[in-house]
Amino acid sequence: MAHGRWKWYLTRQRLRAPRTWPLPLTLLGTGLLLSWVFPLIDREVAYVEEEFSERFFPHLDSGSMATLLSAVAGGMITLTGLVFTAITMAMQFGASQLSVRVVPILQQDLVMRWAVGTFMTTFIYALMISVRLAVSQEDYRPVLSMLFAILLAVASAVLFFALVARVTTVLNSGQLLRILADEGSRSVDRTHPGGEHTGPSEEPARTDAEPEVIPLGTPPGRGQVLIACDGPGLERLARRTGARIRLIPVTGDFVAREAPLFVVRPGTRPLKRRELMRHLLFDTTYSAATDPAGALRAFVDIALKALSPSINDPGRAVQCLDHIEDLLVRIAPRLAARPSVGTTAAFQHRSRSWTDYVCIATDEIRHFGSSSMQVQRRLRALYATVAEVCTPEQIDPLRSRLETMDADVAADWPRDLDRRLAGLPDSQGLGTAAGDTQDGRGRRIEA
Repeated sequence: MAHGRWKWYLTRQRLRAPRTWPLPLTLLGTGLLLSWVFPLIDREVAYVEEEFSERFFPHLDSGSMATLLSAVAGGMITLTGLVFTAITMAMQFGASQLSVRVVPILQQDLVMRWAVGTFMTTFIYALMISVRLAVSQEDYRPVLSMLFAILLAVASAVLFFALVARVTTVLNSGQLLRILADEGSRSVDRTHPGGEHTGPSEEPARTDAEPEVIPLGTPPGRGQVLIACDGPGLERLARRTGARIRLIPVTGDFVAREAPLFVVRPGTRPLKRRELMRHLLFDTTYSAATDPAGALRAFVDIALKALSPSINDPGRAVQCLDHIEDLLVRIAPRLAARPSVGTTAAFQHRSRSWTDYVCIATDEIRHFGSSSMQVQRRLRALYATVAEVCTPEQIDPLRSRLETMDADVAADWPRDLDRRLAGLPDSQGLGTAAGDTQDGRGRRIEA
């Protein structure tokens, strides 16, 4: 039981989107504290610093140091303003050209938060030291304070280069898709772990009590989108109390205030909303890190944006299909090995089927990319590749979609050459005229 609680705690920490302001605010407070600590140290070792400064900086007095620190402070506040403007423009460009999912990636990025915090820390530290020297007219040389300000300026320069590299990476469509693919792979491992087979759930004690519908009520502070559920924890709770619990929304659903959240058939005692809610995690967005469907949804969003008339970039849609294929190949065998949950289980939660994943991953791209031969050929290759790892029961959703694509080709492409090309699978979309039929990858999905 302790292991299950610890696993749920780690899941909550992993999926919760970090807030943007705590780290920069902590660094800013640290800068204010150090602007008070370093002058104290300078006073205590003034006699050592006097010899050091006269030896290496003979012409640098307190006034010159105050001027230098003021220059550092002015430069850092200017740099912070330029970086803020650049990041805002990058978010606007990414949201309009790639996907709105670029914005939270940049907002929550650790490099960005460290960079902004360090820029402002350097500014406030240098400003406070220079003000202290100007107002108090200290009779010592603040060598350590000045050297630490220079060290912060160097760190800020390094973080500036790191921030530029990070923003460039996120705005690169290939790198962005790779980031989303890594998150999707981790979500597959977390939600559909391979090699784990759980036995049948114990049937709780029967009760004649009427089922109780428990709504969401007051929305959680972080949002109303369900992003995770502690299924083992709710099952333990149901067994312990002899209740039967059914969670209504599926992961990714937006839950309204009065929408039904749980249907509970009480056991030995009634269950309170609070003890049920602690096993759920809500947020504002359904991200690629949440579960495989969230990752597939992210790729589909980017592909649809690329296929829009204003952008018209089918090559980027093909890149998305590459990663969608990889995720489906990973998901199919794990769903085939997943044990079924009986209707008498203590806890029930509607989960996505293999057909649901195929629908999420390909249907919108299939409709929106029907006029793109490149997308159609790549999509056929995707179905053929995924079919190789599917069980016979999992083939039907792929076969039905290929049959629909065949009918669309006959209706949408009047020329014989276009019909033949559009009907061939090709792992690159338009890699070869013969598609993948020569190496066997593009063979038909047989009944």
